Amino acid sequence: MRPSMFSFIFRLFWRLLILGLGIVLAWLAITEVYPYADSRLPAFIVVLLLYCISTYAVIPLLIRLFRIVIKPDHIPLYVTTGDGWPSDPVNIALIVTNRDHLIKKMNKAGWYTAEPFTFKNAFREAISVVFNTHYPASPLSNLYLFNRPHDVGFEIPTNDRGSARTRHHVRFWRMEEPHLYADRKHQYAYKFWVQKFRHLFIGKKEMWIGAATEETYPIAIQWRTGQLTHGGSDESDKERDFILKTLKDASVVSKVHTSEPGEELRFRGQQLRTFYVSDGCIKIARLK
Repeated sequence: MRPSMFSFIFRLFWRLLILGLGIVLAWLAITEVYPYADSRLPAFIVVLLLYCISTYAVIPLLIRLFRIVIKPDHIPLYVTTGDGWPSDPVNIALIVTNRDHLIKKMNKAGWYTAEPFTFKNAFREAISVVFNTHYPASPLSNLYLFNRPHDVGFEIPTNDRGSARTRHHVRFWRMEEPHLYADRKHQYAYKFWVQKFRHLFIGKKEMWIGAATEETYPIAIQWRTGQLTHGGSDESDKERDFILKTLKDASVVSKVHTSEPGEELRFRGQQLRTFYVSDGCIKIARLK
């Protein structure tokens, strides 16, 4: 049997195995867990518990089992969730001296530095979304590029209360060479960016790769897991241009470069109704 045929059969078998496991767990939840819990708790509480267990434990576990064999492999033009699914388009890059320089200039342009994603901050963000309370530096959930979560995030609330309900936001990753023994696809991702932007490196500067989108409504559902998340606009190019406008208005940009546009980028984001369409350009701003 040829290696390619063996790989196809094995991957098909793995998909069917994960599907079968999911069906078994769903059957147990419906026939065993629900009747047992329903006799002891109100129906609403039972449904809520089953939803939470399914979307935040069982489905993520099945996806992680699926990803043991079926690993994502793509040109790094979008960032991913922790499970490897596409999330936000990569559409901006900033050339700065270091992290402190990046934060200082973004703050000057009116952007809040997002607080770390901890349980305490996530709970405070949930309160801000539900009750529309002031929290302009709310945390951003972890998304991944170069096999690591973002290094820093920024946001500007788009509502009068300064809450986490709706906001402009962007995540940045410092472009750095992966560890020598990193997975080959992450080595490839780094080489892709170096080759694409090597003509822009002058002196001791750092490049920070960004993924920017606008969150336009407070609650949406992730179509793969059923988990709750923010709802976003699919016009990511407008968000990229908005960031550059705020930086230019603050007089912190020395020059803007535009990468050669590739093919129009289309893919489905995390939310049920979000299909991103991008012009394929990445705009690179050199900050003063």
